[in-house]
Amino acid sequence: MNKLVVVAALFHMVCSAGAQTTSPTTAGVPLSPKSSSATLSELQLRGSAPTMFATLVREVGLSGGVATSNEGCSRGAEGTVSVPAGTSFEKAVTQIAKLRTASKWQLDDGVANFFPAGGVPPLLEVQIRSFSWDRATPVREVLDRLRQLPEVIQEASKIGLREAPIEGGSSTICIRGDCSEKTKPATMPETEESVSLLTVLNRLVRAHNGAVWDYSEYRCDNGSLFSLSVLSE
Repeated sequence: MNKLVVVAALFHMVCSAGAQTTSPTTAGVPLSPKSSSATLSELQLRGSAPTMFATLVREVGLSGGVATSNEGCSRGAEGTVSVPAGTSFEKAVTQIAKLRTASKWQLDDGVANFFPAGGVPPLLEVQIRSFSWDRATPVREVLDRLRQLPEVIQEASKIGLREAPIEGGSSTICIRGDCSEKTKPATMPETEESVSLLTVLNRLVRAHNGAVWDYSEYRCDNGSLFSLSVLSE
């Protein structure tokens, strides 16, 4: 039953993001990229804090990542946030942060991260010895490989986490703009050595403007679970 709750929560998260509405006069146009002071068009956001955060990230031309810790076996409360035209990205994220009792965010070199107030989850701090990836590869495919790294599997087991079952594979949301398949660019290989999983994730989404990774932990009756997926790409 707990597995079904997690799957249903993740599916609902994906679907709810499609309900975000924006001012039609600026749809698909990044406003002031790479800046926490960028102003937004009028927005009516609905859903979980991660999906609303992903919408804001794409609105201002950033990339990002969300880490959440859920006390139960589901993503937690959803809500609505009205963002008046001219609101800064920073102020809008602060509004979203109020939906969770403890959360904080930071912006580093074009990547906005949303974390629990207690800090970065331990699994995201595990050190990756060496990992090669290609900028031309879709984010979700790189994440599939990251989840299977020995360092990640061993650290998850060490701290008592099991990967949450997601039937049918990971899904991404199309928040706004052109969500059709894009032409695959030329191969651009990268190699990361002796860096944290968080660093790899942020470098990955930085290479894909508008991409947002999503890490969640759940406290279920049969143990603690985690998921690592893509909110948008």
